[in-house]
Amino acid sequence: MRSDLTVLVQRIHPRADDFEIFEFFSQAGKVRDIRLIRDQRSGKSKGVGYVEFGDAESVMKALALNGIAFKGQPLLVQASMAEKNRLAQAAKNAQAANEMMGLGGTAEPTKLMVSELHPHIAEAELREIFAPFGELAEVALMKDPATQASLGVAHVTYIDPVHAKDAQQAINTLDLAGKQLIVQLVQDAPPVAAPMMGGMGLAPLGGLGGMMSMVGMGGMGALMPEVPMAAPSACVLLKNMFDPEGEDEKGDPDFFTDLQEDVKEECGKYGQVVAAKIKPVSAGFVYMKFADQTGATACVGALNNRWFAGKQIGAAYVPEEEYESM
Repeated sequence: MRSDLTVLVQRIHPRADDFEIFEFFSQAGKVRDIRLIRDQRSGKSKGVGYVEFGDAESVMKALALNGIAFKGQPLLVQASMAEKNRLAQAAKNAQAANEMMGLGGTAEPTKLMVSELHPHIAEAELREIFAPFGELAEVALMKDPATQASLGVAHVTYIDPVHAKDAQQAINTLDLAGKQLIVQLVQDAPPVAAPMMGGMGLAPLGGLGGMMSMVGMGGMGALMPEVPMAAPSACVLLKNMFDPEGEDEKGDPDFFTDLQEDVKEECGKYGQVVAAKIKPVSAGFVYMKFADQTGATACVGALNNRWFAGKQIGAAYVPEEEYESM
């Protein structure tokens, strides 16, 4: 695979051109291609690029250049880790065999959520950054519906889950245009769409970022009911964030305080969070209030219908009066 012979290079001097990069990396071996990511408007380098080599030995030598100064700046050089790809593909094949034999299995995610994007980053530039890891199905940049300005969040979907995993590991924490990207795998569909027993209702779902370890990891999730769309506001309702009948929820006196802080920290990635309120006797309701509607819009777009360990979260706007009544 070409991606196995490609290294991701960060912290490239903004005035370095393709030929200078070619000369620098030629000391590692035969360079087949240089792809420098540039701003679409100004044409200026964003300090990130890909270098493709002719053989695996050259890749190993290129990795040894990590931390070496180039035009006065130490480079950060990462590889695509071909062996890890092969192991992931083997696991994928085993999973497919299990499914054919009726043993079940969880489909690996092909979608990434990319946050902390600079507002001037365009979809075309995102494609350039993520395309070297494999064939892309879609790149969707979230925008404010009123102004069409970027909200700093995008969804990148691959054809092959192996490529999605590889890209997530390589690009997460990448410094791009002065901001450190956050790249997370997103599970779009439940592993098992099992019907619930009559009279039991929907099983509460849990898990958001770091809260997954303490919120309802056991049990089976259920498909989220449709959430009625409210008019855009600065307030958001997150559903299925906890199980009111769970052992931790009932037995741990600090559970809801910890949950509140974790939700505020996680949602703070999308905008300034003014406050969070939890409704303990509910289907896992957590109310959030952002400093402005832009943060709420980014939160709803990024978290609604996201899957964590087979459990789905709902996110929707709520009127400010409903939030204040909590």
